[in-house]
Amino acid sequence: MTTPRRPDEAGIALVVTLLALVLVMALVWDIFHTGTRAAQSGAYGRDSIRAVLLAEAGVQAAKVILREDAKNNDFDSLNDVWSLPQPPYELGGGAITLTIEDEERKININNLIMPQGKAPNDQNLAVFRRLLEVLAIDPSIADAALDWLDNDLSPRVGGGESSYYLSLPYPYKSKDDLFDTIEELRLVRGMTREAFDKLRPFVTVSSSGRVNINTAPKEVLMALSAGQGEGNTGEIDEKTADALIASRQDRPFRNSATLKSDLAAVSPVLGNIYGTIFKNLIDVRSVNFHVRATGDVAGTVRAIDAVGTRTGNAILWRYWRLE
Repeated sequence: MTTPRRPDEAGIALVVTLLALVLVMALVWDIFHTGTRAAQSGAYGRDSIRAVLLAEAGVQAAKVILREDAKNNDFDSLNDVWSLPQPPYELGGGAITLTIEDEERKININNLIMPQGKAPNDQNLAVFRRLLEVLAIDPSIADAALDWLDNDLSPRVGGGESSYYLSLPYPYKSKDDLFDTIEELRLVRGMTREAFDKLRPFVTVSSSGRVNINTAPKEVLMALSAGQGEGNTGEIDEKTADALIASRQDRPFRNSATLKSDLAAVSPVLGNIYGTIFKNLIDVRSVNFHVRATGDVAGTVRAIDAVGTRTGNAILWRYWRLE
C-alpha cells in the first residue's frame, strides 16, 4: 500500500525545487557574460543568444523539478509539483516561462499498429476512432494513419499509400513506419490544419502506451471505453468522465493493484470497464514528459520544446527542438 503525499511534503518539495531553480539560474547568469561577448554586434543577435540561454536554463530547471518529484513517488497526478503552473522567472533583464506536461495523459498513435507493422491493434484503433468522434474529426483519418504506419501497399477505405501521396502537387511517399513526431500527422491524408490543432493536445508518439488515469483529459477518458466488442459493459460518457476527474482532484488513484475497486467507487461503470479493457490501457504513473521553456529578452523570444523519459532520477531526452 502506498503512502499518500501530505500537503506539507508537497510544500517542502516545492521549496527544494525553487531553491534548485535559483541555483541553475545563477549559473546561467554567469554564462551570459561569456555568451553575449561572443554574440553578434546587433541587438537582436545578442538578445537572441540570451533568450536561448534562458530557455536552456528553463529546461534544466524542469529536470530538477522532475527529479525531485521522482523521490518516493509511487504515482503521478495533476497535484504534483511538476504539473503546477510555474510563474515567470525574471533574470538579467529577461524572463523564463516553463510548462511541464506528461505524455501519458495522451493516446499514443504509434500503438494503432501491431509490432510487426502489418495488422492493426483493434483495441487501440477503436480508442482512436472514438477520440476522433468525441472531437468531431473526420473518422477516415484513422484509416489514413494506419496506412502511414503499416508496411503494405494496399490503401484502406479513406486511407492512402504512396500512390496517393505521389499524385499530390508536392509529392512524397507514405512512410510505412512509426511516427517520429506528432507533426508528421500533418502529412496524413485528410488531416487539415483545423483537425490537427484539435487533435494535437490528445495524442503523442512518446508515451509508454498506457494512459495515466490521474492526468488524462476528459476527451481521452471518454475514448478509453471503446473496443469492448460484444461484451460491452458500458461506456464513459461525459458525465462519468467528469465524475472521475472530480474524484481524482482530492483522491488521486495511487495503486494499480487497487484500481478496479477504486474506479468502481467512483462509478460502477468504471469498475466494470476495468475488468474488460481498462487493465490493458491505463496506469497511475507517468514516465515521459513534454517540457516547453521560453526565454524572453526585450521582446526577443526563443523556445525549446523537449520530451524526456524519466528513469529513476535521470531524465533522458528523446526529442529536442529550438524555436
